[in-house]
Amino acid sequence: MYRLDHKPICDMSPKEFEKCCLDILSGYAEEEQLKGFTIKHNTIIPASDGRYQIDVYAEFSALGSQFKILCECKKYKYSVNREKVAVLHKKLDSIGAQKGILISTSDFQSGAIEYAKAHGIALIKAEDYHFEFLSHSSGQKEDDNDPFLYAEKHLPPYVGFDCTTASGEPSKVFPTRAMIKKLFEEMNQQIREKMGIDISIDFPDLQATD
Repeated sequence: MYRLDHKPICDMSPKEFEKCCLDILSGYAEEEQLKGFTIKHNTIIPASDGRYQIDVYAEFSALGSQFKILCECKKYKYSVNREKVAVLHKKLDSIGAQKGILISTSDFQSGAIEYAKAHGIALIKAEDYHFEFLSHSSGQKEDDNDPFLYAEKHLPPYVGFDCTTASGEPSKVFPTRAMIKKLFEEMNQQIREKMGIDISIDFPDLQATD
């Protein structure tokens, strides 16, 4: 289950950012209901040419087979170059994993994106994310127990962008639609219990991070 950590990415240590990346992948897996999904942080994987440290390692089952995912997490201030993606590709070959994902706090150089697309490696940019709720703009002091603030206080403070989409334009992948829907359903339940008001919302067309 994903964590709802309210520490912005800019204030995270590299280790905390790796756990943030684990959140992003866990949310993705929950949205897609992957069978037999497991995920680990900071794992050593043995291979024929040595042992590799993997920031986030995941597995799931599909088509009667076990799929392995390697995720590298880069809390960088400078853009990710082609070499970093190539290193991940080498790890995929050595370990025999089926998918590589590189998540970074910075942009990706054009060479990195081209290499990733050519070798089926996903590039995700993670950023701090701000949610603004205009319903509490009266200037009054916020009440921590106000049920109308439940979703705002529990939404993750970061968002993940897939930079290797077919369209060429980054698309948002985290928080997922299911995560946002769940939070607003919990908020509505709080409002019903504390205030006796039913404002249930239907989410048929809700986009993951719009």
